[in-house]
Amino acid sequence: MPNIDVTENLLDVAALVEEIIARGATRARVIGTGQVVVDSRVRLKCQVPRCASFGHNLQCPPHCPTMEEFRDYLTCYHRAILLQLEGVLPADNAQDPEAVYGPANELHRLVNWAESRAFALGFRFATGFIGGCCKLCPECGGPAQKCCHPFLARPSMEAVGVDVVATSRKAGMPIAFPVQDKVVWCGLLLLD
Repeated sequence: MPNIDVTENLLDVAALVEEIIARGATRARVIGTGQVVVDSRVRLKCQVPRCASFGHNLQCPPHCPTMEEFRDYLTCYHRAILLQLEGVLPADNAQDPEAVYGPANELHRLVNWAESRAFALGFRFATGFIGGCCKLCPECGGPAQKCCHPFLARPSMEAVGVDVVATSRKAGMPIAFPVQDKVVWCGLLLLD
């Protein structure tokens, strides 16, 4: 853990949380990085059953940081912002892709904005993680070509092994599975 005064930039962090909510997050909260739960079973679920993005999406395993790398990176930070964006599912078609993934795409834009804003506030190592796989392109070109959006694409929390359900619960922002009437997408912004 870095030797940083935790009161440093507290007003900036509180203002950033308010801005994130004003820009569309349903909830956002500052948490200690010790509240981020990393569990190898989350990464296992990328492979069993094999996710269609595994090995194809440049922001998914094995092309993103490993769990071990993420755990190491996490020790360099002392706080983060967990943000959630909620979408209501239509009662007649809960599996409508736009209803399910539309909020994920909006969360991705919000995480990118929050990371840029944090950097502008002096958090030079601010790093964002999205929920679910990157969907900036209709289909990722995968390892055969370079990323079309290298400054916007981000790996998901799940891809680096974050147990989103347990982390959200520890942060006092619980989410439920299976998804019923609403879908909640979570993002993470590491700050320092």
